[in-house]
Amino acid sequence: MKRSFFNRIAWLQLLMVLLLLLPLAGVCLYVWTQHQRIQSDLANLEPRFARLAGLMERQADLKTLAAQAADQLARMTYPASQDVTQAGNDAQQRIRGLFADSKLDIISIQVLPAKEEGKFDRILINLRVEGDLAGIQDALIKLGGQSPTVQVDSLALQTIGAVKPASIQRLGGQFSFSILRARS
Repeated sequence: MKRSFFNRIAWLQLLMVLLLLLPLAGVCLYVWTQHQRIQSDLANLEPRFARLAGLMERQADLKTLAAQAADQLARMTYPASQDVTQAGNDAQQRIRGLFADSKLDIISIQVLPAKEEGKFDRILINLRVEGDLAGIQDALIKLGGQSPTVQVDSLALQTIGAVKPASIQRLGGQFSFSILRARS
């Protein structure tokens, strides 16, 4: 009987110790899961922090590049303060002048309505000219140096009249140009 009594006491003591250790085990489990979650969050944040630190380190360079990009955008597009019609007319006059200076006969030039593309208005200009190949090449070379930029969207050249090997061939050209105007 003494033996069974001691077994019961031993079991009760073991059960009491387990009951006392259960809250401690729960706290330990909670702390371990929180630690794992925080480690995972830190691992996710580390690349972002490194990028941010790199950006902060290069902030002066980024400001310089942003200013250069703004200057280049100002050289390539008409400003938002200028009306779409004014921008189209200005580009039309510049194109007409370049092709006329290159000794080409301007048959027609037309400004089409502007189309919205993102932060810009694309203004299309159609031009038909006649002249020799050297004049067309000269006009296109001059066109490359224009500011704001005039983009050649398409061009089609064809001979006018019979082809004679001993003479300079006249060509008819149809061009489609576009210019960009920044929108506010």
